Amino acid sequence: MKQRIITGTIIAIITALAIASKLLPLTIGDYIFDVFVLAIMFVSGLEISDIFSKSGKNNYKIAISIYCVVNYVITLFTVKKFNLPMILLFQIFGLILYFFIIWIVSLLMEKKEKKNCLDLAKNSILCCFYPIFLLGLMININHIDIIAGTKYFSLIIILMVFAVTMLTDTFAFFVGITFKGPKLAPTISPKKTISGSIGGLIGGICGALLVYALAKNVSILSVGLEMYNLNIWEFVLFGLAGSLVGQCGDLFESKIKRQAGVKDSGTIFPGHGGMLDRVDAMTFVVTFMFIALVVILA
Repeated sequence: MKQRIITGTIIAIITALAIASKLLPLTIGDYIFDVFVLAIMFVSGLEISDIFSKSGKNNYKIAISIYCVVNYVITLFTVKKFNLPMILLFQIFGLILYFFIIWIVSLLMEKKEKKNCLDLAKNSILCCFYPIFLLGLMININHIDIIAGTKYFSLIIILMVFAVTMLTDTFAFFVGITFKGPKLAPTISPKKTISGSIGGLIGGICGALLVYALAKNVSILSVGLEMYNLNIWEFVLFGLAGSLVGQCGDLFESKIKRQAGVKDSGTIFPGHGGMLDRVDAMTFVVTFMFIALVVILA
């Protein structure tokens, strides 16, 4: 428990510093936060590659690692020139093109049957999509201030992602161990309870409301709320929906690990498991918030 608390504290401090860097002058902080997200994408990609391999799904780990850079380059070249739907379209096209590149390389280098090479490429691109592509949407969010037309609007959304994810997890844990009760998905994650899930929904709403209160009372953030007429009820909806999809993300990763016969995605965080274990819910929350942004900025 002591090791878990120490590791958790270090993770929280690094995360807080990365988010706070957004307040640095010019766009220095944006690129510092990019590095933070890229590190998460890179380690998570390595972990999902290992999980797939343990499931008997061979893949190119090196290609998965390289995709982090490919995704980032596409983002940098498009984020200041196009709107969010177009940026997403370019990234999807890049992912599809990358699949064919992996397939062709495997055909030339592996000298296996076409079906085996196709499976190799398919497994590799699935690892690129989840979690790297989805986590990469955070970088899109990080650079939306130009599209939004107001500085620090991205900071509101980033704070929302982390607050909803973290408070969902915290409330779910404490409510679950307090009230216990029927299991939520016993075949996928035996420790999760329905009471914990309900507690998580409450936590997600609380996280969103905290961000709303902060944005409402800090002048550099309130501009974004006023420009897009975002009110407290919309934040309640963000928190509720974000918590729901976050819990789905948690269960999704648990199912992948169960199929591979592993308990944790990795060992990078003593007492906490792997990187993907820490960001499984956030991966889905980021995706939801990106879709919400497409609607808000339309």
